[in-house]
Amino acid sequence: MEVFLTKSEIDIIELEARNNPVFKHYGLRVFNVSKLSTLNIVTISDKNLILIKGNLDTAYEHIKIRHNYWSTQPYPKGDGFQAQSKFPIDINPINFIKIADSIYSPENFVANNEHKDSDKFEKYFGLHSFDGQTEENINLILYKGTKIIHSLYPQSNKHNKNRNRTKYPFSRGIVEISTLDPISKIKEIHIPYFGTDLKLKYSILIEKFILKEIEEWRILAFDENRNYKFDYYIGEKRISKFRGETSERISYQHCDFKNIEQLMLKIDQNEKI
Repeated sequence: MEVFLTKSEIDIIELEARNNPVFKHYGLRVFNVSKLSTLNIVTISDKNLILIKGNLDTAYEHIKIRHNYWSTQPYPKGDGFQAQSKFPIDINPINFIKIADSIYSPENFVANNEHKDSDKFEKYFGLHSFDGQTEENINLILYKGTKIIHSLYPQSNKHNKNRNRTKYPFSRGIVEISTLDPISKIKEIHIPYFGTDLKLKYSILIEKFILKEIEEWRILAFDENRNYKFDYYIGEKRISKFRGETSERISYQHCDFKNIEQLMLKIDQNEKI
């Protein structure tokens, strides 16, 4: 599939939407999205908006990876990373279609669409309340002349915890947790950081010494071939305990490491620490 849907692909999707009995009732959807192909329909709303699985560039996968609160996908821009607008922390991908329905109405249609691909898309812009109190501006982008959703996102990036870090040159990657060594009782946490070229530059290493109940923190530096160059010792502290590995992974993936990240930047700029 090309970056965006072709005319023939749109025809295939609209044909399935009309003929597949699964989508005749609002609320029925395919839950195991991972098993769908790119053009398969995830759900159809009561306003007949169509959400397909898509890919990184369009539809469900695009919205989830680019605008879901928990997404870690980096988007390099200049000397830093683009701060994508994000949905609030408690909005799951399952909510996308209901949000889209709330925006899809004639009064929200944008006649003068300034989207760079306005020949392919039409835009709706309206208000939606996530908490039942405060309303926020939401963009809904459909393939022109269809009800197939291309994108859906908040106008503001206020829910993005990195919204003020657009000039910071490193982006946090996926946390890696090693299996506890049964003999030494040591577990390692690696929190990688990538440059705007998306190559590994640094990693925060947390070594957890279970028997001593302490953990040591370091910053590891890597060369262009991902080979270890040197490390900087940050310090040690009493071991942090979690309910389980999922809780531990989420905490390290999304917690505030600004102080350590500033250390990382000073190391990169050869400043005294």
